[in-house]
Amino acid sequence: MNYYGEQRQALRANLHTHSTLSDGRLAPEQVIAAYAAEGYDVLAMTDHHQVNDVTQWDNHGMIVIQGAELHPLLSPDRCKWHLVALNLPLDFKCLRPFETGETAQEVIDAVAAAGGLTSVAHPHWCGFSSEDIKDLKNYFALEVYNTECKYYGRAYSEQTWDELLLKGKKVSAIAVDDMHRSCSLFGGWTVVCAKERTLEAVLDALKKGEFYATQGPEFHTLTWENGKAYAEFSEAVKCSLVLKQSGKCLIIPGQDAPGTSAECDLSNLCAAGGYARWLITDAKGRSAWSNPIYF
Repeated sequence: MNYYGEQRQALRANLHTHSTLSDGRLAPEQVIAAYAAEGYDVLAMTDHHQVNDVTQWDNHGMIVIQGAELHPLLSPDRCKWHLVALNLPLDFKCLRPFETGETAQEVIDAVAAAGGLTSVAHPHWCGFSSEDIKDLKNYFALEVYNTECKYYGRAYSEQTWDELLLKGKKVSAIAVDDMHRSCSLFGGWTVVCAKERTLEAVLDALKKGEFYATQGPEFHTLTWENGKAYAEFSEAVKCSLVLKQSGKCLIIPGQDAPGTSAECDLSNLCAAGGYARWLITDAKGRSAWSNPIYF
């Protein structure tokens, strides 16, 4: 895809996955085979409280990332944090912070020190607000959509994301399926806009926020030049630019008819500290979210 003037690989990735090694229903080999058959390029194996050696399984040509889901305490009467860590070494020590006492920030820092990246998983499912999250630093993304959580009525965390952006936090968003069972497969994923199809390039793109979240719709081009935002995408029935100013949503003209591109001149709205992000929706009601353009 054309990602802000550069031709990039558009790699389909699931960054939050479980197997029978923790509380999933499918064995690791079945999980990997299922995503490969669906055409995924990248899969993170993130079972709870453990790092498993992904080289023991056939990767079916995918980039399989070694990771874990970790659970520091927020407070004794609140849900634990759900932090998904990617690219962890097998000897990573901070696997049970709810027992050993590390805070969420200490876990994120430990992951970074080990060469990994952390995302904040399904804050709406956890009952976490932007106020709970606002002081965290150095995580690469927040889950804006989580398929597994839709069965509990808490799939979307878009409001939490926007509230963090309004507080001046530069937060990127991913979509995941958080697969524990077959019904959650392939419901949400992240498209990594990588310079090449390697683990190093994928991790670099994630660290820099060079990706978008989706339930199905695709961005083909994203550009920002001279105060104008332009996007090309798969056929959509709605296309919006969500702005910081007054929390308003700028609706693209012609949004009631299917379309595949949109352009908006925001030169009069580019106040320092503002942002804009694309939101497109297809005829099936599925959405895709770009990461923000910061002014």
